[in-house]
Amino acid sequence: MKLAITFLMLWVGLILEATLFQIPPMNVVHPGFVLVLLVLIALMRGPNTAVVMAVMIGLVEDISYGSFIGLNAFSYGLVAYFSGAVFGQFLHRNLAVTFIDTLIMTFMYTWITYGLTRLFDVTADRPMFVLQQSLITMMINGLLVLMLYPLVTKLFSQGKRNRYDISGSDV
Repeated sequence: MKLAITFLMLWVGLILEATLFQIPPMNVVHPGFVLVLLVLIALMRGPNTAVVMAVMIGLVEDISYGSFIGLNAFSYGLVAYFSGAVFGQFLHRNLAVTFIDTLIMTFMYTWITYGLTRLFDVTADRPMFVLQQSLITMMINGLLVLMLYPLVTKLFSQGKRNRYDISGSDV
């Protein structure tokens, strides 16, 4: 059930990115809802769940809006794995670690997608332009994670369990 809610959140994030933030005057800001949610999922649910969700939503994005299939699926998957595996070792319910993780993963995602599109000669952007865009995106995603963190933490937090719960489920 929580996996369905997780994918639905990613889907809504993708829809917001592709619709609302493409219309003027909102198109000045490009928040990465999907990327921020993937980082939060990786920290809250672990790298395995995050990678599966990342590849699924990445393929949906590639098929719907991408220049070639596999770019976002691979990039999101890699970012989700590193976010959960590396930063999951720290206190994953810590806002500061989540904020820093989001900034680093946004930078990493931007450069992975740039490197792959440059490798396959799909873009002619210069590295200086990509650096500027990645820094702007890092600031926007940093603000976005500060807004989404309480909601996602509440959604993924496990309810209080009885000390002697006989059901034995680790939901």
